Amino acid sequence: MFFSTGFEACRIAKDLGYKVTLICRDFKFYLNGVPLKDHPLGLADTHIEIETNNAESLIQYLEEYSIQNPFDGIVTFSDYYVDITSKVASHFGLPSSSPTSILTAKHKDKSRLCFQEKKVASPKFQVVNSMNEAYKASGTIGYPCIVKPTAESSSYGVRLVSNDEELAQAFTYANSIIINERGQQREGKVLIEEYMDGEEVSVETITTEGETYILGITSKGLTGWPNFVECEFSFPYTLEDQTYHEVINLVKKGIESIGYSHGPCHTEIRLTEDGPKIVEINPRIGGRFISEMIEDSLGINPFREVIKLTMGEALDLNPKKNAGAAWCAITAHKTGILKKITGEKNGLNSLGVKKLKFTTSAGNKVRIPSHNGDSIGYIYTVGKNAEEARKHLRTALDKVELVIIEESTGQFV
Repeated sequence: MFFSTGFEACRIAKDLGYKVTLICRDFKFYLNGVPLKDHPLGLADTHIEIETNNAESLIQYLEEYSIQNPFDGIVTFSDYYVDITSKVASHFGLPSSSPTSILTAKHKDKSRLCFQEKKVASPKFQVVNSMNEAYKASGTIGYPCIVKPTAESSSYGVRLVSNDEELAQAFTYANSIIINERGQQREGKVLIEEYMDGEEVSVETITTEGETYILGITSKGLTGWPNFVECEFSFPYTLEDQTYHEVINLVKKGIESIGYSHGPCHTEIRLTEDGPKIVEINPRIGGRFISEMIEDSLGINPFREVIKLTMGEALDLNPKKNAGAAWCAITAHKTGILKKITGEKNGLNSLGVKKLKFTTSAGNKVRIPSHNGDSIGYIYTVGKNAEEARKHLRTALDKVELVIIEESTGQFV
């Protein structure tokens, strides 16, 4: 899991006493210039660089490998590999949800059809393969509507459109994403769905033996029209009792409807005037710093519990703390060259700030975010509850200033 604390999975597995084999198609993609021996992924006992985008060839390799190196569990924390991992687990008879349930969750068109059949509240939608089909779908669903790839991560290609011209641009882009960031082939199908007005939250769960346990609800801040980039989270988020129970019941019904029986889920919900509706079910731990927020708030480390679940061990999901945490992305307000960052030290020294980090530096090009990978830094805070942690976020963020030069004019903005 590239944009989160997923790199700590090897350390956690080692702390639990396991021998760890890390299989990856390209280590350089994750190391970002850091030598493997100095990177958290270097803690694995064995490192294998091999094609991981093909389940059949991976299974063939592992059959040979397991003769001398038997293994008891397999897990991924990345959207891109949940389906492949479940196929491998199924082949070797290891703990996992079924490949069909994982595939249904990963592909939004399949999950939408499943929700429709099982009467699980979700948006109106149509799957389209051409521009003409997209126009017809928008006529049925109405503007504004959402255009998105049927299977992608980190809000790539998700766009709100309000007319035929915007629809054509959004469809053309989403339809063009036929190879994703991990070099995997996509079908190019596009989902056109109703825009659901209302607050968005996510529900973090772990399912074992068909029973779903709720870790809590995460608030979610989005950048809004026309893209929906995740820019702020806090945990645990408090809802009114009736809304809370409606959300939890919907999430459990949704997870059950796709046949998901084993593993973590990060389920996104919109709180509409007609009640909560499912945006999507992601069969993995929530990204960014959601796992760390859960640990700082409840004393439960989701990575640790999911690794234990993968190995068939009993889970400990009893809260040991009662606090709150929050995270926000630092993003560019203009597209251009980052000239200077000021106030970083003052922000880091603000009350409740646990982390403040920039992932780019002066002289680099930055842009208004169009997907989750476009952040240029982040702030992470803790507090006695989620509300206090969010206040700490905003105080720290106000102390940080970005000076950006517009490339075309050379003017400061």
